[in-house]
Amino acid sequence: MKLKGLYLVTPDYSGDWIINATERAIKSGVDILQYRDKTSTFRDKLAIGKKLASICHDYSVPFIVDDDPVLMDMLGADGIHIGKDDVPFDYVKSKYPDHIIGVSTYGSIKDALLYQKLGADYVAFGSFFPTKTKDDATICDIDVLKGIGPINIPVFVIGGISRENIDLVLKYGISGIAVVSAIYSHNDIEDQVSYFKSKLIEYGKN
Repeated sequence: MKLKGLYLVTPDYSGDWIINATERAIKSGVDILQYRDKTSTFRDKLAIGKKLASICHDYSVPFIVDDDPVLMDMLGADGIHIGKDDVPFDYVKSKYPDHIIGVSTYGSIKDALLYQKLGADYVAFGSFFPTKTKDDATICDIDVLKGIGPINIPVFVIGGISRENIDLVLKYGISGIAVVSAIYSHNDIEDQVSYFKSKLIEYGKN
């Protein structure tokens, strides 16, 4: 299963416009989808997640669930993404050895290498730029990306990536970019996806 390119992360659910926007984005070329929703009830997440899982299935796009192995299991998702305050990596790896497991490593090469050794399928670095999606996001030094050479699993960057700064991250040996508002906050979703995909292709990341 391809883990590279344009990785779309949903915002918190605020209406079915998100479902529609997600389908438009995936249809336009998004490579991976993560359902991230910190505000909805579990029951609502299950209903929303089923719609998103169906879209991903229709377009053969990997479907990742943020932080919740039970939700991942119930939705039949391909994998889970966890951060420093989420469910322990060892638990997820032992219980779901055949699922994709991605880990946020923020600005730490050491953590990325540790999770690689433990069996993570990809790691994510960031934020490197201010982002409204996560108010408490720590801004990392982009120079950390100079040291990702020893990391042999896919590396994604996330956090405030836009048309204006995308070249700054794509010059490093990453596998792709993860975005939220760069897609969902624009009316012309197709154009945004097309632009980011063209930049990924230009730098050999897709």
